[in-house]
Amino acid sequence: MIAKIKAACLHSMTIAWSYCIALAGALASIVDDLADALGDPGVKDQISAAIGDVKVTGRILLAISVVTIIARLRTLRRTS
Repeated sequence: MIAKIKAACLHSMTIAWSYCIALAGALASIVDDLADALGDPGVKDQISAAIGDVKVTGRILLAISVVTIIARLRTLRRTS
């Protein structure tokens, strides 16, 4: 199992971390919809008070993840 995860991340902790950031960004982007589906709008207000607009935060995290993956793949290509 760990070998498959390492292969998916190209044996790079930077890419693994980027995948974690992308997952957090995706979850932040859909937290509004999940809160509405669960019928608890208070959760959305609490999260918004803690980190600001969750959709914008999710998009920023996704953008950071994409830039990090592209930069790491570029350096992996140079060293190979």
